[in-house]
Amino acid sequence: MNVLVPLGKLMKASDRVGELLKRLVPLKLIDSYFLAELIRPFTMGVFGFIVMNLANLLYIYANLIFTSGVSVGVVLQLLAYNMPAIVVITFPVAFLFATLLATGRLGRDSEVTALRACGTSFRRLAIPIMIGAALVSYAGFWVNDEVVPRSNRAVVDLVRTIMLRQSKPVFKDNVFFKGKDNRYFYIKQVDQRTNIMYDVMIFDRTGDLPVVITSKEGSWSDNSWHLTNGVIHRYGDTDFVQSEQPFSNYDVTVDTNPKTFFTQGDLSPQEQGSWQLKEQIETMKSGGVDTKAIEVDYYLKFSLPFATFFVALLAAPLGLKFARLGAFIGVALTIALVFVYYIVMSIARSMGNAGMIDPVTAAWIHNYVFGIVGAFLLWRVDRSS
Repeated sequence: MNVLVPLGKLMKASDRVGELLKRLVPLKLIDSYFLAELIRPFTMGVFGFIVMNLANLLYIYANLIFTSGVSVGVVLQLLAYNMPAIVVITFPVAFLFATLLATGRLGRDSEVTALRACGTSFRRLAIPIMIGAALVSYAGFWVNDEVVPRSNRAVVDLVRTIMLRQSKPVFKDNVFFKGKDNRYFYIKQVDQRTNIMYDVMIFDRTGDLPVVITSKEGSWSDNSWHLTNGVIHRYGDTDFVQSEQPFSNYDVTVDTNPKTFFTQGDLSPQEQGSWQLKEQIETMKSGGVDTKAIEVDYYLKFSLPFATFFVALLAAPLGLKFARLGAFIGVALTIALVFVYYIVMSIARSMGNAGMIDPVTAAWIHNYVFGIVGAFLLWRVDRSS
């Protein structure tokens, strides 16, 4: 009863939104009618898939209550922080479900047949569906880029500080990167709390002859390094050390902010917005670091939210084609298409991480497949009837 009451209120609210849409949206009557037809099943889909995902998370987190002594309040916090990420993956599935159900119902009740008899093609009828898909895609991208990174960071912090009683790693070992000029940097260990570096080595090839700077300790602030207790090794034409100059203090200006390399393990791609991840990729590339896997995650930040548009393109003709099989075919097709989508996405992502295909293709190929097949079926739907 506790679930049915809010669900009933949600359905009434969605109906009111549909009525407002018909009155306020400056579209033709047929477009606003089709959009309003999508709202109710889309709302049901969002609600249903969120509940399913939360139930799955609750099953995982419930064990912590009894085995780790984590309070119910902490578990509820974790569920709340996971909500934005769940919403992002729910939008495409819910819109796929809504499109299949809406087009199926319109087909079974012969409304599509009547409109086509008046000279309106199904491709024209699909325009409001694609408009709705584009709006939901944009909403999903905004949530994924603005809200999800913060909520994911909150989840990680909560797990570390409350559940696992751990703090962020203080030390990072064996950091190597290349500067924008012809210099290479190696730090054996970095204390991220105090910005202290231990066992620093800089290999400088900016001049005619190489120079190697070693230092037992140093500190950094933005692009300025202050090294202590080290030696400057200057090499001659014969590649042997020509001179050694010990120093107590030595300042070095680094053209690349090393913070990205020192702290790249602190924030996962899921904890960063697209612009933050792009900056990290550019800095890491300039330092000679392999970024294939991170680039795949970067492009997925766009492809996943906009999956709504591509699955709707496929769902519209499929919903009409199988309309006579009843309402439950929409549920079956939703499950089947989601399964295929995530299988293709998982394989492509793994291939992209391994460098077998480029990151853009790895992140978008599942959308390409659904879009091409959907466009073909949409082109054929009027010809085959």
